[in-house]
Amino acid sequence: MTSGGSTNEMKTRTQRGRWPGLLVALAVAGSRLGTGGCATRQRDGLAAAQLPEAVRPDYALFARRCSKCRSLARPLGSGITDDAVWIAYVDKMRRQPGSGISPQDAAPILRFLHYYSSEQRRIKRERDEASGGPANPALSDAGKSPVSQTATR
Repeated sequence: MTSGGSTNEMKTRTQRGRWPGLLVALAVAGSRLGTGGCATRQRDGLAAAQLPEAVRPDYALFARRCSKCRSLARPLGSGITDDAVWIAYVDKMRRQPGSGISPQDAAPILRFLHYYSSEQRRIKRERDEASGGPANPALSDAGKSPVSQTATR
C-alpha cells in the first residue's frame, strides 16, 4: 500500500469532496428558479385587461410588488375577504426584507385587494343563489371572513 492510501480510498475521498459543492450549486439554482424574477405569469395572476380601468394601476403595483417572493396565487387564493385582515397581511409582507413594498405602496395594494375580495364575495353570493344553496354570511359584504372570526374567538 502507498502512503496516500489505496486507489479506492482516494477515489472515495475525491467523490465525497465533490458533494458539498454540488449541493451548494443545486441550492443556488433552486433558489433562483423559485424566487428569481417576477412570478406574474398568466396562470399566477389575473388578466389585467379584464379588470376595470380604475383598478388596473393598483393591480399592476400589487402584481409587481407581491410577486417578488411568492406566486400571486398565494394572496389571490388565500380566501381572505376582510379588509382588516388584508391590512395586517400587507403590513407583514411590507416588513419582509427585500419585499420592495413601501409604506406608500400599501394604499394602492389594499385598494386592489378590497376590489378583488368584493368581487370574490359577489361571485360566491351569485353562485350560492343560482344553486339554491344557503348563502354564506361570512362572505357577504357585511360579514367578516372566517379568518377574522377565528381570530376574535
